[in-house]
This record gives sequence, structure tokens and C-alpha cells, in this order.
Amino acid sequence: MSLLVKKDNADQRIVRLVLRLAAFAFGLGAALPGLAQSPGNFSSLSATGTATLNGDVLMCSGRPWIDVRCNGAVGDGSHDDTTAINATIAAAITNGWPVHFLGGTYKVTSAIAIDYAGRASDGFRLISEAATLDGRQIASGPVLRIQCGRGTPVSPTGCFYFKEEGSLFVKANTPDYAVVFGNADFSDAHNSAKIDHLIVNNASTAPTAGGCQFNFVLDSDIYAVCVAAGGGAGLAFEQTQFSRISGAGTAEGTGGRGVVLENGYNFSNTFFGLDMEVSPICLSITFNHNGLNTFVSPFLNCVTAVDATASTGNILINPNYGGATINFGPSSTGISVIGSGSRSPWIFPVAGSYTAAAIDDGINISSYNAPGPSMTVTLPTVASLNPGWTIGFATDNGKGMTVAAPSGAILAGGKSLASITLGAGNYEYLQLQSDGNNFRVVSATRNTRLINGFDPPPWPSNWLYPSTPGYAATLGDNGNILSSYNTTSGLAVTLPATTTLPTGWSIGFATDNGKSLSIQVNATSGGHIVWPGSRGAATTLALANTSQGAYEFLVLQYDGSGNFRVVDMTPATAQAIGTLGAGGITRWSFPSVSAYVAAVADNGGAVSSYNSPLPFLAVTLPPTNTIPMGWTMGFATDNGKSLAVQVNGGAGEKILVPADGGTSTSSISLATNQNYEYVALQFDGSNYRVVTATPQTLNLLGGLINAGSPPSSSPCTTNQMMHDSEYLYICTAPNAWKRVLIGGY
Repeated sequence: MSLLVKKDNADQRIVRLVLRLAAFAFGLGAALPGLAQSPGNFSSLSATGTATLNGDVLMCSGRPWIDVRCNGAVGDGSHDDTTAINATIAAAITNGWPVHFLGGTYKVTSAIAIDYAGRASDGFRLISEAATLDGRQIASGPVLRIQCGRGTPVSPTGCFYFKEEGSLFVKANTPDYAVVFGNADFSDAHNSAKIDHLIVNNASTAPTAGGCQFNFVLDSDIYAVCVAAGGGAGLAFEQTQFSRISGAGTAEGTGGRGVVLENGYNFSNTFFGLDMEVSPICLSITFNHNGLNTFVSPFLNCVTAVDATASTGNILINPNYGGATINFGPSSTGISVIGSGSRSPWIFPVAGSYTAAAIDDGINISSYNAPGPSMTVTLPTVASLNPGWTIGFATDNGKGMTVAAPSGAILAGGKSLASITLGAGNYEYLQLQSDGNNFRVVSATRNTRLINGFDPPPWPSNWLYPSTPGYAATLGDNGNILSSYNTTSGLAVTLPATTTLPTGWSIGFATDNGKSLSIQVNATSGGHIVWPGSRGAATTLALANTSQGAYEFLVLQYDGSGNFRVVDMTPATAQAIGTLGAGGITRWSFPSVSAYVAAVADNGGAVSSYNSPLPFLAVTLPPTNTIPMGWTMGFATDNGKSLAVQVNGGAGEKILVPADGGTSTSSISLATNQNYEYVALQFDGSNYRVVTATPQTLNLLGGLINAGSPPSSSPCTTNQMMHDSEYLYICTAPNAWKRVLIGGY
């Protein structure tokens, strides 16, 4: 053992006491020589023949360490300490000793190599008291190389417990990495390493110059600040796993990266508070086996914060972006973000389009600053995202937004879409989340859900008042109600093509201000309008235009199979389209024609002969295949004009009259020579039945007293009556007539 102690004339006795105690403790039986030198001179004492006294204690026994100065290292920044340091390291590895560097600058002219394969199971300790390894004269290769030799890539050497204690500074000017930990071919695996405080500066501006490279490091704890002026990387991790890493990384040259995860399998590492600045790219991940790493509160102050061209399941937690950041992560495959950190969770692009990236996880995009009327956002490819990746969209400032998926689909409400348009109006919102294969709608405002058909409205409730006579409905009218109020003389609505609609698409219609409203299907893939009694072939429909002229209402809903179904309507409209039968006569019409062809819309209506230009009105009933069972219509004579009703006859239908035991006929006439006669007919599914008639008309039809002279045993029903010019005949029992003479005046 060797001891080196500097003299202090003021405390000669204390020094003697310390040295005597030290000598006693290490078994030095001889008395110490006198300390007679003047201040600044040194004396030597050696238990092994090499010890010196130089104002401090120089440990060379290996217990607790062996100091590099024991083999001639000086640490003054000018003496070449390469050989001394490497010799000390070799001795330490052979004997299992820690190596100690006292504070100072140790000039080295070739690599300092630590190959601790000989201590693979019990490790190696390097203790530095803020020492500096100055290897700026090394033209290429690392200044410090740590390895565990004797292995191959197929059968790597497994070494444990390398430990760097204290602060160690390394200066370099090499086109390579200044510090290399492990072999680049992964022939050595370093387990449970501990890098306490490593600070590296590589002044080389070479394109490949970097700070520190870690190869095949597992279950380790690393704190390293590695800076390079070149275009390599500040910190490069090649097959680093299950480790905790802190510090900083910078590579200032063109293409430089602050931190890179590249070759091998870099996974399950946690990076705490990494400081990445000045480099063109802060964080680069280039190999698709680099996954499941967590970066906690990293500081990214580079033009491009993240460039991840291949990665899986890497997470940034509350990233802090510096003022130099322009591109947050145009290539950010496999990146998820938890907490927006210093980046605002809302962005307002000043362009008409925006291409989202994985780094936009958790961000909301608004159309507020779009230069045109709308903005288009393109989603990242699904393969570039981690499941659970989420993004939001909002419309503002009267500007719309369309979101397109270049791969996968947007899923919601039974729909699978390539793009989705947010609903009309401001403040519409949509949130999408990747499930690993597609994008799922996890939140959307009402209009956005309706316009894309993701869910049917609880009921049409958004009222619109078009002023044009024609209106072409679209997918976006889902949940709207169209009123005829503002039109000049009525509103004609054309429904959308069925191929554009989701199941459950619904729209309402209303008549207002005395204006009519009609509906027709689209000329292309229009389908049909169906309701009870429509027989599935209708392509048009008209709401009842009541004498009051307002407030008729009807709702259509698309059933997904090519039909628009009537799901609600007011009673008059229900009668007008033939859905209600014997609901009573509720409206009257006075056509200015002498011949009137009735239709399904006349259900529940009565027609009068009042305005006929001739002394009569002839009405033809509708074909029976166009009306529902229960269809009902009334007929009345007015203004001294007669009225007759006839069947269409296309199906052999008849008018059934309760007279003479029941008769059927193709036409009937109301009683003449008086006003206000009335009859009502109702369709029974095959024929028209007289269900109501005024007495004179009923009598004319034979329903009261018919003209005739029946024989006494001719067929009859009890109480049936007939008459001729002399007698009144009464059926007193079945098929039994009696008569009474009609007296004169």
C-alpha cells in the first residue's frame, strides 16, 4: 500500500498523528521519517516499494480501489495518461479491484478499453471524482470503450454489474461515437449496469460523429449527457431493454438526432426527463422492433420533435416542446401521447388541409382558420398508430370539415365509411379512436351523427322553411322538417337517392300558410313511398291541403331496403293517402268540372256538384287496386245540380246497395229536384258499399219504399215495403205480402 500526504506546517502534529494511525492500521511497524521538508516538497513512504506522499492519500492496493495514478497517470491535461490508465484497468480486472480517477484532466491518445469479461459475474467499478478523459487527439474510434469480450452474436457473453460512480467527463473529436458501451454486433450482453453521471462532448462535425452508443444493455440504470457537433446521434440505443434512462442527447450536424432507438430490440425502457435540444431531430425511432418504451416528460427543442419511421407502442407522457419546434412529428409511427404537455390540445391550422400523424394523439383540430369554406383532414394510416390513438375535430367560424381515412374505415352506427363530414353549423365535434384496424367514432355532436346516419333522430325536430318551390333533400336533412310556409304557392320535395342513406334516415313535412306540399322519390335509385294501403308502388305523396290551409304533418323514414315508410301523419293526411278508412268525412271540395275522377287522396273527403258548369256532376270512383280497405268518400247535390257516381270497373267491382234484399250496380244517382242530398261510399276490399244516405236518396236506391206490384207470395223480407198507383204493399212474413188500398184526397 502507498500513502501520499501533502505537508501543512501549521498542523505538523496532526499530520504525524494521521500517518502514524495509518501506518498502524496497515501494519507498518517502522517509525515514520521526520517531516523536515519545506512546504511544497514531498516525501515518499511505500509498503510495496512504490508509495509516495504528495499531499493526499493514494490508494494502490485495490482496497478500496486502485488509483490510475498508481501506474503513472498524472491528470494534468498535458501528460499522455493512456498507457497508465489502461494498465491500471487491466490490473483492476485481473484482481477484481475498482478503478479510481481523482479529479483532473487525463489526456489520452488512443481508446481507453474496459473489457471486463474476466469479471463477468461480479462486475467492474469505475469511480470518478469529476475526472475528465480528454481524447480529442484520437482521430477515429471511441475515446472510451466498455465491452465484455469472448462472445459471438449467436452466443453473446453475459456480463453483470458494470458501475460508473461519480461524474466522468469525456472529450472527443472523432467521426465515430465518443463512448461505446458494448459491441455493435451484440456479442456481449450487459446486465444490471449503472452509469451514475457520464458527460460526453464530441467536437467532430463529421456526418457520423455522435456522443454515446449503448449496445445490448439490459436491466440497467443510465444517466448520460452526450453531445456531438456532428450528424450522428447524441444518445444511440441499440438493443437496450428493461432499463431506466435519463440525461440529455444532442447531435447538431445535418441529419443529427438527439436520441435514436435503432438497431436490435429496444423495448420496455423508461426514459425520464430527457433533454433533447439543438439537433435537427430530437427523437428518432427507426426499427419496428423498437416498442413499448415510455418517455416521461421529455423536453424536445428541435425543428422536428419526433421522427418515428418504425415503432410500436411507444408513449410520450406530457412532452414539453421548446420554441425551436416546428414539426411535432410528421413521421411518428407507433407513438401515443398521454397529456398534451406544453403543446396546446387545440390547434387551428391556417390551411385548407391537414395531414394528421401519430404525434397528434389527443389533439383537437378546428376549422376556424381555414382559408376557404371548409377544411379536409387526412388521418394517419391505421398501421402507423397504436390502438387507443385518439383525435378530435371541430367546426368553427362557419367553416365545415371533412375527415378522410386512407386505410381502415370510420365505424359507427352500423356504418363503415371512408370519410365523414361534420354536421352543418358551428361547434360540431367528432372524436375518433383507432382500434388497431379501423377508426371508431367515440363521440359526436347530434348534427354530425345525423348527417352521417350513425343513429336515427329520436324524432325530426329541426325546422326549415325553404322559399323555393322545389327542394332536393339530402343525407344532411336527416332529422329536419320542411315547411311550405315561405313558398309562393307550395313546396315540392324530391327525396334523396336511397343509395346515399342509412337505415333510419328520417324527415318530416308540414303544410303552412295555406301552401300545399308534395313529395316524390328521386329519379335515380329512388325507391318507393309505402304506407298501409299504398300497395308498395307509390312514388309520390301529397299532404292534405285542408280548408284551413295549415298544420298538416307527415314523417318518412328510410327502411334500408329501398322504401320510405310513412311512420306518422295527421288524420286528414292519413285519410288523404288512404291510410284511415271510416274516420268520417272531414273536408269538402267543390270542383268546377262536370266530370270528376276520384283518387286515393279523396279518402275522407266529400265532393259537391255546386260548382259544376253543367246541371250535373259525374264522379268516377278510383281503381280498387289503388286504394286501401276502408277508403271512404261522400257525395252531395247542391245548387240544383244532380250527381251520379260510377265505378271504374277495371276489377269488376260494384256498388252494393241495401235495397230489395241487397242489390249491386255499377252506378247510382242521388235523389233529384232538391238540394243537399248526400250519400257516402266505403271500399270493403272488393266493392263499394253505401254506408250513409239521406232518406230521399236511400228511397231512390230502393232502401225504403220501392215501386212495384209484388204477387202475394213473391220473395221478401219482413217489413219490406213497395207501392204502385193503387196499393201499398207490406211484407208481413218471409215471402208473404199484404196490401192496403191507397185512398184519394
